[in-house]
Amino acid sequence: MLKILFTSAILAALALCGCSKKEEGEMNKFKDSAAKAIDSAQDAASHAGNAAKDAAQDAASRTKEAVGEVKDAVVEAGQKAKEGTREAVNKAADKAKEAVK
Repeated sequence: MLKILFTSAILAALALCGCSKKEEGEMNKFKDSAAKAIDSAQDAASHAGNAAKDAAQDAASRTKEAVGEVKDAVVEAGQKAKEGTREAVNKAADKAKEAVK
């Protein structure tokens, strides 16, 4: 009877050790999974930051191009207005000369 009790105690101890090692292995798997999830989240955040930076740079370059186009249009309109004013002044001067004759 003592042998059975002793053997049962040893088997119970081995079973507990085996369970704790199994649980430890599972805990390591969970830790590895958590570490991978954290790395993935950090990578995603980094990519999101880079994407936002790229989008801001694209928007800035498009805005710069648009400003350049507007500036060119304003300069061209100013030149046309200046030419139109010259033509009007020249026509007025010609009419004044004809009126004086």
